Amino acid sequence: MKLTTFRTRAVLVAGAVAMISGPVLAQSKIAVIEVERLLQESARGQVAVQELTRLRDQKQVELQSQQEQLAALQKQYNDGRLTLAEDRLAEMEKQLEDMTIGLQRSQDDANREMQKMQAERFGEIEQAVLPIIAQVGREFGYTAIFNKFQGGLLYSADAADITSLIIERYNAAYPATPSEPGE
Repeated sequence: MKLTTFRTRAVLVAGAVAMISGPVLAQSKIAVIEVERLLQESARGQVAVQELTRLRDQKQVELQSQQEQLAALQKQYNDGRLTLAEDRLAEMEKQLEDMTIGLQRSQDDANREMQKMQAERFGEIEQAVLPIIAQVGREFGYTAIFNKFQGGLLYSADAADITSLIIERYNAAYPATPSEPGE
């Protein structure tokens, strides 16, 4: 008896919500923005990606040098296993261990630096683009603007995608200003 009463109440509540929200949903105007495209196609987004690529390439060169040094020492150790004295082998093992730890630390530092730069650059773009999104939302009467493919959005009509408009306005408000190499 209690279960039937609960179900009846649930159906009545759901029906009331549907009746109330029906007109609201019918009047809603929703748009989406593809943030990934914004970062790839906006002028400042392209500059940020170039800066990140430059930093990644620089870090790869640095890490490659350390890896080559480690590989050379490993080869020297392997080649001398049968001919070198025990104390020299122990010394080389310690060097190998230290170099491996140093390489790991360098890789971790490079990853942290990349993540920090990415967060800074993309954060700057996000802070600058949010007011533009809000302005477009008010101007075109959107009830909501979603980040496409995030936050549970599984489908959107192409007509709802206003990414190109946002990129156009963002580029007009914030033209590309490439930073100097090494900045």
